[in-house]
Amino acid sequence: MNGHLRRVRDTVDAQLGRELGRHLVPSDKPVVMNKIPALDAMYEIVVDGYIVGRLRFDIPERHYVFLPTVEGARRAALYTNRKRVVCESGVLEYLKKGASLLRPGVVACDPQVAVGDEVWVRVPSGEVVAVGTARMTGVEIAAGGRGVAVKVREAADPTPPKVNPKSATWDDAVRANENDLRRAEREALAFIRRTVERIEAPVVVGFSGGKDSLVAYLLVEKALGYSPPLFFINTGLEFPETVAYVHEFAHKRGVEIVGKEAGDRFWESLATFGPPARDFRWCCKVLKLGPAATTIAEALGSQSLSFMGQRRLESFQRSVEPRVTNNPWVPGQTSANPIRNWNALEVWLYIFRERAEFNPLYLQGYHRLGCYLCPSSPLEELEGLSRTHPQMYSRWTGYLYRFAEEHGLPREWADLGFWRWKRLPSGQLKLAREMGVKIAPERGSPKQELQLEVVRGVSPCVSAGYSVEGQFTQGLDLARLAQLMPVFGPTRYSEDLGVVHTRRDRYMVMLFSSGSVTVRGPGKDGVMVLLGQVERVVRRALFCQGCGSCIPKCRHGALSLQNGQIVVDPDRCTNCLGCDGWPCPTYLE
Repeated sequence: MNGHLRRVRDTVDAQLGRELGRHLVPSDKPVVMNKIPALDAMYEIVVDGYIVGRLRFDIPERHYVFLPTVEGARRAALYTNRKRVVCESGVLEYLKKGASLLRPGVVACDPQVAVGDEVWVRVPSGEVVAVGTARMTGVEIAAGGRGVAVKVREAADPTPPKVNPKSATWDDAVRANENDLRRAEREALAFIRRTVERIEAPVVVGFSGGKDSLVAYLLVEKALGYSPPLFFINTGLEFPETVAYVHEFAHKRGVEIVGKEAGDRFWESLATFGPPARDFRWCCKVLKLGPAATTIAEALGSQSLSFMGQRRLESFQRSVEPRVTNNPWVPGQTSANPIRNWNALEVWLYIFRERAEFNPLYLQGYHRLGCYLCPSSPLEELEGLSRTHPQMYSRWTGYLYRFAEEHGLPREWADLGFWRWKRLPSGQLKLAREMGVKIAPERGSPKQELQLEVVRGVSPCVSAGYSVEGQFTQGLDLARLAQLMPVFGPTRYSEDLGVVHTRRDRYMVMLFSSGSVTVRGPGKDGVMVLLGQVERVVRRALFCQGCGSCIPKCRHGALSLQNGQIVVDPDRCTNCLGCDGWPCPTYLE
């Protein structure tokens, strides 16, 4: 998309020099941006089937940074000598083992290199062998002495760049994937027809104006041989382009739009609820689910079969839901998901194949559509709103500034996206502390602050067995916890929903970014034992200092250090929980 490619190219040009962006991200080849986990937003940039770099949004600086891979640096080095560091040939073996490049191992470098710059490392023969972050300026490196010159992120043997000389288009990509698209389409069409035969209810398609609901509609239309009504709830926070697109889509097909409009309900509810948050999504209940239930009761005879564009790869919650569900918040609605097993690339290829008109907001650089101020949005997209829709941006930030002033919060609470949580997870708390932003009164070290309180004792579970609920005294960094929770069993993590879900035999653990934890299982004593084990794993994960004392104790070789913190390899871990009883500094007060 034009906006996405422009963002990558502009960032590359700003770091490496003009015209480098179009060389790394050419216009005559399909380019894939794959979202990956990060503190805010990060995307892998894939060209010719290789990751040439990662585009990361820097929260403190509020702009993007391009992190080249070795392959990307090799391609860039064909056109520029900027950001280069030349090392002794003999140090490569150490770099490949994870060592930093020390000043005595440097032969030459670009004198314009600044501390914090993304640089690439060459051997004297010219090949790029590593990429990383400069820890000294080019002048300091040239002056000699000791110290870390480059913190190496990736290193490899010297080889030329793997540039495919052939040009290609998205039509070529569609043709190359035609067999897979046909298979996926056949399965989805058969699912839709079976579901309609089995469930007798008025058929609608939940249509948000996004790419997934578009593909769902195209499939339903093809499967049933007619165009069903659109089920669209205007929350009052939709982009004007989305509202116009939905109405134009319905007009071209001559179909009805079924759905209530929330009007100014969001703005009126702010006085009662305050700003929504990832761990406090009152807005979804008020603006979407409530109006949807009313619409079904009033316009669809209290029953509907709603085909949705939900995909299991979007979030944890959607990954565990069955393909056909009944939402307790929306009585009478049966939801069916024909593209549940599709990935985002398949969705786009299908749209291109069908020559379908999609929401123009995608061309402006948006990755997700919906409520424009959704707290689940990355800060980079909320920042983008200031460029594309400045009035909407000003209205929301104006409210946040007033709320911050009334509640003794700094302006950075609004500017840096801290408002998106009621209880900040540890990653955001760490960022705030590093920037000197005081979001809440200090209560000692984070380790002393983290306490687990049982808020609801062991009680019979609604379905079976027993459950216990606890609350940590601070938000949790779930991305970090997901690296250690596999010691219990299969683990899933949803950034969007703010939850880590783990199963251990017949027991289940759910951890939320707000700090809430729920343990369920067949044994009354077992849930309490498991809760204590979870608390210790949380402490190990969040406060690990990388001492490595536990690594040799694991006879299965499942533990290792990654970025200075302990992680577990789920393929090697046997879930014996022997590590639960080992002494660890994180347990000490």
